[in-house]
Amino acid sequence: MPEPDYDDDGFSLYLGDALEVLAELPPESVDAVITDPPYIIGSMSIGNAGSKTGAWADLMNSAHWYRTWYELVDRVLKPSGAFWTFGNWKTLPITIRALLEGGLPVTSVVVWDKEHITVGGPKGVRAQYEMIVLSAKQDFIIPNRSLGDIWRQRPVPSARRHHPAEKPVGIVDQIIEASDLQPGAVVLDPFMGGGTTIVSALSHGLRAIGVEQDPHHFEAALQRLQALDTEVAR
Repeated sequence: MPEPDYDDDGFSLYLGDALEVLAELPPESVDAVITDPPYIIGSMSIGNAGSKTGAWADLMNSAHWYRTWYELVDRVLKPSGAFWTFGNWKTLPITIRALLEGGLPVTSVVVWDKEHITVGGPKGVRAQYEMIVLSAKQDFIIPNRSLGDIWRQRPVPSARRHHPAEKPVGIVDQIIEASDLQPGAVVLDPFMGGGTTIVSALSHGLRAIGVEQDPHHFEAALQRLQALDTEVAR
């Protein structure tokens, strides 16, 4: 087990490369991976320079990087574990290809309805949703058989964000509750950002591990979590 850069009762944080940390974590030691990775917007080596996503070949090239860390996620998950990863319509082909080539199943795709339209160019409609792809291990089940695949949660207002792409705690709460994770279970976020996954996990009595490569975002997440600890202590 690698030495964390910050360790507290309930959570451990690593400042470093997600692939390096994932490779050092014990196998089958994590109950759920819940993460919001980089969406690879703007990755382009060929194609139309006016395209935000580059050409098809660029998207498929980025799938190789995704596959690498997906396989590391598969390694650390318990047989009863599940992998939940955020994305959008642009990254869905990458995610599905990387999962299937890495030997992980695509179990479900949840539509996160933000109940609020975002920015968009004049050639298309304005986006109101993102997606969460679920890849479940062989022994994972969702006990609530009435649960549908459209979840509603308003985004975090920009003035209150700890990270530019911050997800609301409520949407991660829905993932944890759907997974029926019990107190003491371990949740891992290899792209921690502002620490939302860690905040949600702690509120459910879970053990959390976060990894963030950017020192600025790492420090912001740490301060957020320390403030949370202070409020609980009161």
